[in-house]
Amino acid sequence: MSMKLHRRYLGCVNWPGENQQLTFPIPRNYPLVALEFELVATLARAAGTVGGPCDSAPAQLVRSLDLVANGQDTIKRMPFDTLHRKNELQFGVRPRIYSEALSGFGIIAANGETAKVAARMSFAMPRAVRQVETLLDTAALSSLDLLITFGAGLDIMNDTFDGASVTVEDAKLHITAIEYIGVVNWNLAIWKENWKRKEVTGVDNAFQIKLPYGSNLAYRSILIKTHSDADQVDTIMPYNGIAILNKLTLKSGTEVYCYEIAQLLQVQNRLAYSIQVPERTGSAAALNHRLQELVLEGYYYIDFCRDGRLTEMLDTTMLSDLELVLEVANPGAADFVEVYFDHVLPLAKKVTT
Repeated sequence: MSMKLHRRYLGCVNWPGENQQLTFPIPRNYPLVALEFELVATLARAAGTVGGPCDSAPAQLVRSLDLVANGQDTIKRMPFDTLHRKNELQFGVRPRIYSEALSGFGIIAANGETAKVAARMSFAMPRAVRQVETLLDTAALSSLDLLITFGAGLDIMNDTFDGASVTVEDAKLHITAIEYIGVVNWNLAIWKENWKRKEVTGVDNAFQIKLPYGSNLAYRSILIKTHSDADQVDTIMPYNGIAILNKLTLKSGTEVYCYEIAQLLQVQNRLAYSIQVPERTGSAAALNHRLQELVLEGYYYIDFCRDGRLTEMLDTTMLSDLELVLEVANPGAADFVEVYFDHVLPLAKKVTT
């Protein structure tokens, strides 16, 4: 039997209220290629005098998506806004976002604006030579649940916004499963995605973040995200090309796996993943791509499998530690570095019978 791609709309989750969590069961019929999401939200906003929406708003209304197998094993864990932007690095284009009406800090009248933002939680690993090696074999699981943690209306605005309220009048999270039918005789690897956060409290040339390591744990990639006062910024690891050259290092003991000026890594990411459009309109030139093309602000991506071969992942089996060391500044009142790490265990291989 040949493999066939199957798309199935699973339904939607209605907005349950601020800071609530709901559980959505995922069917376990066939291996999962991806879960696709679109958040549609109607919002009202009190007027402010400063500030604006966060990157990818209103994605912050879904604070976290956790995919849990067998009641205890978290396979995927990701904020919705980061998942949306990570898709841009994985596929070279952002999923749909339609939220220009949220820009600025002015009043949004009741029932006035509906915004949309989409994202994909992948299991077939993007940019891998054999993407089917990481399909999620749901039939082998006793349960598979999506835990959806919702935020608050004000979460979509940055910390400088001084308006009194953002009201979620209605919101729905639509969920679609993409599956493969006919997958047989495959030993599928488990591709896990998780993250951790650390606050920046001062200038530090050796800001350390410890990462998991150990037997049969191999990394496909590491994504670093920096935000200050709820805005995505490059100023936590600043760069001007002359005197300010903040760097990042990934190492284990004396073995160095990545040593790079942070913003030059962003430049490399732009080229490697075909990020083709300006992310900020810093001048009129940016609108027509004549004189200005910018990097993906606040995101730094380390990919160990640039040619798509999972055998080139960073295998941590024999390591005694694994850590990121960053040179950081402290530009705001609430500065954070988040690290999103995805690892595969065990290495995938086909079973022949």
